[in-house]
Amino acid sequence: MSAFHRLHPQLRHAIVNELGWRSLRPVQELAADAILDGCNAVVLAPTAGGKTEASLFPVLSRILAEDLPPVAALYVCPIRALLNNQESRVQRYARMVGLDAFKWHGDVAGTARARFLREPAHVLMITPESLEVMLISQKTDARSLFRGLSAVIIDEVHAFAGDDRGAHLLSVLERLVNFCGRDIQRIGLSATVGNPDAIGQWLVGSSQRPYRRVDPPRPPGERDLHLDFFENTADVAAEAARLGQGKKSLVFVESRSEAERVAAAMAGRGVEVFVHHSAVSRADRQQAEEQFERGRNTAIVCTSTMELGIDVGDLDQVLQVDAPASVASFLQRVGRTGRREGTRSNCTFLCQSPETLLQATALVRLVERGWVEDVRPPERASHVLAHQVLALTLQEGGVSRHQVLPWVAAASPFRGLPEEDVRELVDTMLERRILHEAEGLLSLGLEGERVYGRKNFFELYAVFSSPPLLRVLHGSTEIGTLQATFARSQEDGHGPLCFRLGGRPWLVVHVDWEKGVCQVQPADKGRVPSWLGPPKNLSWALCQEMKRTLSEEVPLGVLGKTARAELEALQQTYAGLVGEGEAPLEETSEGVQWHTFAGGAINRLLAAALEQETGRRWTPGNLSLKVKDAGLSWAGQAIASLPQVNWNERAFSQAGEEVRGNLSKFQRCLSPRLEAKLLVERLYDVEGTRAFIANHRVPRVSGGSVCGT
Repeated sequence: MSAFHRLHPQLRHAIVNELGWRSLRPVQELAADAILDGCNAVVLAPTAGGKTEASLFPVLSRILAEDLPPVAALYVCPIRALLNNQESRVQRYARMVGLDAFKWHGDVAGTARARFLREPAHVLMITPESLEVMLISQKTDARSLFRGLSAVIIDEVHAFAGDDRGAHLLSVLERLVNFCGRDIQRIGLSATVGNPDAIGQWLVGSSQRPYRRVDPPRPPGERDLHLDFFENTADVAAEAARLGQGKKSLVFVESRSEAERVAAAMAGRGVEVFVHHSAVSRADRQQAEEQFERGRNTAIVCTSTMELGIDVGDLDQVLQVDAPASVASFLQRVGRTGRREGTRSNCTFLCQSPETLLQATALVRLVERGWVEDVRPPERASHVLAHQVLALTLQEGGVSRHQVLPWVAAASPFRGLPEEDVRELVDTMLERRILHEAEGLLSLGLEGERVYGRKNFFELYAVFSSPPLLRVLHGSTEIGTLQATFARSQEDGHGPLCFRLGGRPWLVVHVDWEKGVCQVQPADKGRVPSWLGPPKNLSWALCQEMKRTLSEEVPLGVLGKTARAELEALQQTYAGLVGEGEAPLEETSEGVQWHTFAGGAINRLLAAALEQETGRRWTPGNLSLKVKDAGLSWAGQAIASLPQVNWNERAFSQAGEEVRGNLSKFQRCLSPRLEAKLLVERLYDVEGTRAFIANHRVPRVSGGSVCGT
């Protein structure tokens, strides 16, 4: 029997008569079989490949066949914009069989949410943060609401699996399992991931259901890829505008500042330009999406905010300024094109430096080989457990320290977390008055109230954090947000502050630092703000491909004339520095440069060891390390000592010396030892460093010739 005929008769009738479908796609057939068989599943298909229907149809069929009460299923998305985008589709499918779906997030009116609580829908569309709100809010009877929960669909599951938001989501799911008392079926949807089965195992948690990967055969993706090189942003903008004439284009950039800069340079060049990044107001981002969907001569200059599956209609082309940091990110972006019959996915790289041209070329080479990064979910995530301890004190009105771990222990981020770490975590939070213990129950302490209890516990809804922000308002209209550090740095001695946000220039009229509000009015021009963020570490695999690119011929069809000349010049510059199994040490006019091509996480740890050995500052990048005012012999002797380094000890010692960054808003809950564990995991690659040292010779290069090892 085909999977289609296993669906509930009411659903089959609706698919044929309301949707006009005569059959299901292969991914939908396979997913329906897996889900109707009761399996947990990871469903893989390209963007717009029918994953939503593949997961939702069999879940709706289960709800009908088993007469499940609401809320029966969750549809979880990583961002609100994706929920907004999917709302009409999910509601249509639910309503065509007499069920309903409801979208819940912070922008949804309180009256609508209150109505949902009175009359729940069978499918609840939500983010992990909004789920957390429902669990800890005194206004929601979450136990009653979720007692019938049977399945959860996680869209863009790869976007969760690699960071703390995924650990948070799995923790919340385990708390829901405790509420409903049943094995919740878990279904992850993903377009691009190198290790889907690892994500499947990560997703399982306490579930005892069998796991199935849904990954039907499909022909190799055909893509039109082109790389070119430009001297500056003005030239990039001129080319982007030329290519965008009469088309719908997404112009991806690698930072919010660059988005504002490129959008400003594209203005007045014959294309309607919008800006889309996380600091632009939701209203402006939504307006950009809506106007772009209707337009024909339009471009959205965007960061990764447009990377996920938000539907903006038939897209003609993707333009990429410089290069993203990963193959997975690139595939998400190029996958936005080629959806219309008779069209192909396409991307044109507009690179502004030899290094980003090299990076883009290496990405294209990896894509053409079919390689994608593995996702590495966090393990032993004590900082996320700290978040869950605080949330549980509110959810339960106080919780015993011995009851904390049983609530979430089955979630994969806490598997293998030693009891001593849990005990040490709670003791540290008590010592720092983040928690208070009385009569055997933990509750929020004075410091916990001060740090995390602001705005009705707003700080506890999300596991991630951001630098202090100012809300930018023109009258009562929100324009977006500005980092407070930028506004303060521009306050003194430079006249009025004018800056660009949302593609427009603004003059600051008044800043209310206490309320965190910046009032503005339109201006004639403005500088591009700076937004602080973590450095972009490139992976070992990408850096090694960049090294191979420097020694091998690149197909003529991919590179434009200027790009080819630039890459050939770069290859000549690196001649003698890219031998297989070698990491040459080169003497330069400023000192010594060690060409490792090892990536940021390895190079940072190598630099720490060399600084301890030499007492001198080594500056790590993704491709090399540099030390000033040094000679080859001196540097070579220092590197020769590295095989004797205990890399675990070195990493933990260095982590203790690191300036405490904003890796987690719950970092202050951790003891020095647990904080060092977090820093080591996030900043370094210990095993990769050990392997690099064991497998690479270090020839010395002076004046363009190899002079020894």
